[in-house]
Amino acid sequence: MQLMRSIKAITAGTVLIVIAILLMQLAYIFIAVGYNALAKDYPLLNDITGWLRYLVAFPVFLTIMFIGGFITAEIARVKIVVHCVIVALITAGGTTWWATEGGNLTLTGVVILILAIAVTVMGGMYWQKGGQED
Repeated sequence: MQLMRSIKAITAGTVLIVIAILLMQLAYIFIAVGYNALAKDYPLLNDITGWLRYLVAFPVFLTIMFIGGFITAEIARVKIVVHCVIVALITAGGTTWWATEGGNLTLTGVVILILAIAVTVMGGMYWQKGGQED
């Protein structure tokens, strides 16, 4: 019974994160197209394009990972840290691997991977803290 719950928790957390990240990427493309159209008229905007990506995308990505950890914990209910780490490794590891095309991992990639794992576990621990009050 617990094995099925573990599989459901890992699957649900992973699917939620993957779908949310894909939707985030789609939204980012739409925003980037509009931003680039606006930057044609205001060249100053071209200088902040790189920073804008980090300032907007990373908090959204980490929020998605947090919610994924929360959902994983809700379903697993035991060994929350283990389940959340597995989900984070699958999703953030997969994202990092695909982004680097299986190649060189940069310092930024390592930092994002570590943050993603930590935030996913924090989402699970947040659920656990709230779940103990019930």
